[in-house]
Amino acid sequence: MKKEELRHDPVRENIVKGVQYFSENTSTVLQVLAVIVIVVGGASYYSHTGNIKMESASHLAGRAQSILINGNLDEAIVKFERVLADYPNTPGAVQSLVYLLNDAITKNDIEGAKSLLSDNDGSIDDPHVLAAIYKLQGDISLTETDFTNALKYFQKAESIAGENPYRVGFQLDIASTLLAQNNYENALQKLEEIIENEDTGFSEKNNAEELAAFTRQKIGI
Repeated sequence: MKKEELRHDPVRENIVKGVQYFSENTSTVLQVLAVIVIVVGGASYYSHTGNIKMESASHLAGRAQSILINGNLDEAIVKFERVLADYPNTPGAVQSLVYLLNDAITKNDIEGAKSLLSDNDGSIDDPHVLAAIYKLQGDISLTETDFTNALKYFQKAESIAGENPYRVGFQLDIASTLLAQNNYENALQKLEEIIENEDTGFSEKNNAEELAAFTRQKIGI
């Protein structure tokens, strides 16, 4: 693609702006997505609160939250880290992960956030929560223009999403990343999958159709 074409390519510019927006607003975006992790995954976890281990984890995480509210951040962080290490795959662990992610992002510690995500994706088996974690990892990779890893994480999120209402969003992430790599054929295939899905929302379908039109123009069909 010539530089002049790239400069005046409105769809391409939207992709670039999306990456720039995330880079400039990482804290807000990750905090919102972290909330999605706990909201989406919480229901399935809390259906098992009769389990002693889960109750203990939730109790300790609750204590850590109270300590945090009282202003003792360092002690709260230590307790959240303990819950995450000692009680994996529990509501308390998910709650602790959210607070630790929030702390890392508030400090602009992107490497710390990446470490938290990569170290704990194997300790969570709820597909909704895990898909959200992969989404976070993909978004962080985009801020670093690491399209290969971004694509890998978005594909992982899609593969385990099932009936997750955010699945179409993961698919759009995949298509946009493929476009950023100039992989037009595979991008078009993913976009047509979104468009043909009867459950795709109006806004997502419009986005997919716009990107599909752009992609067809690039490959001459």
